[in-house]
Amino acid sequence: MRKPAFLIAADRSNSGKTIITIGLVSALRQKGLSVAPFKCGPDFIDTAHLAKAASSFAYNLDSLFLGPDELKELFYDKLCLSDVAVIEGVMGFFDGIDEQFKASSYEIAKILNIPVVLVVDAKGMSYSLAAVVRGIQDLAKNVNIAGVIVNNIASLRHQNMIEKTLKNYTDVEIFGFITRNKELTLPSRHLGLTTAVEQNEEFYDEIGYEIKKEVDLNKLLALEVECKQKQKTTLAVFDKKACIAYDEAFNFYYAYNIDALKKLGYEVEYFSVLKNQPVCDADFLYLGGGYPELYASVISKNKESLQSIREHILSGKLTLAECGGMIVLLKGIFIDNQFFDFSGIFDAKSILNKKKKSLGYVEVTDTTGKFFSKPVIGHEFHYSSLVDVNQPYALKIRKITTSDTYMDGFISNATLASYTHFLFSKKFVKEFFGGAV
Repeated sequence: MRKPAFLIAADRSNSGKTIITIGLVSALRQKGLSVAPFKCGPDFIDTAHLAKAASSFAYNLDSLFLGPDELKELFYDKLCLSDVAVIEGVMGFFDGIDEQFKASSYEIAKILNIPVVLVVDAKGMSYSLAAVVRGIQDLAKNVNIAGVIVNNIASLRHQNMIEKTLKNYTDVEIFGFITRNKELTLPSRHLGLTTAVEQNEEFYDEIGYEIKKEVDLNKLLALEVECKQKQKTTLAVFDKKACIAYDEAFNFYYAYNIDALKKLGYEVEYFSVLKNQPVCDADFLYLGGGYPELYASVISKNKESLQSIREHILSGKLTLAECGGMIVLLKGIFIDNQFFDFSGIFDAKSILNKKKKSLGYVEVTDTTGKFFSKPVIGHEFHYSSLVDVNQPYALKIRKITTSDTYMDGFISNATLASYTHFLFSKKFVKEFFGGAV
């Protein structure tokens, strides 16, 4: 069985790729289609926007976190259960961690053998746009560059110039021209775009409405791949419970991780630190990343929630705290010379900086050997840093792109807390949970 599927890529970041992909997902849903949305790379924020636009879970396709077989299994499982799959690329098409294009959109497209649609920003360019498209085609070996969506068209004359040069010098399909539109934007802050939990449903509907006026959805739906349905697995038996912090302050979670927990037999429940809710009676507590710094005043006052987190951890129950989740386990955070106290599980504090402190893939070595016997891959993106640390670090971090090393993170009882975000790959699950999915 063949089903529509394509990857939206770009020649560079800030081309309009994200807002256009969100719009396409929303527009396809408005046509009555069930959409399986994906995001290349480790990004949480774009993925959450895609999920809200599709009214379904969105998944990250990351070739550092997952091997080729795991990537294919994830992609085809979700595609075969939906009418169409839409993948948003990451940065420029070939931008990865090395000159071999590792962890790039190109690598994902090659592994999945999926058609690619290029979003090209035409601002400040006309006839030269054909050279950009031709160059990407020539470098993209064994990948089908099926067509283009041209963004930031200034006028009908501008559109005609670009259309002629693309038809004369390339063989790609033109799926649409998007007129320069200040409304087609997402507000942003220090970690990137604002989160999906801050947007209402109408926001995505409006983007979809704008995109479908200028993009030929039927042409896109003609881009198909073979749906390789695997045999159905037996349903998991829930014999454990996982409690996950989820609200405006903590919402950076991979959908893949939630699926993995369910496959491991965890019944998943959620609680809100911002609403001062206690941790549910659970075997595993998951404190994800997000924007606790924006709600530090509220969090510091919510003593019932903070105390329940302390009680869970001190009882020796399994806990994973990533980035913002780790921060809430510290004594507190300094923001603009004001200090907000948190749970105090770890004898350290954090401080919010004006510039980002870390961004990129890391290799994590557990120096205690308690959770990981071998190094595992993770990702960091944060503006805060640790200060007044009065207990030993537990993790040795190596930046994959630079090989720089430093110490980070803490382990106490059955709790692992660090700035690193993890994806629950089969390797990670075997090490951290001692099981298999």
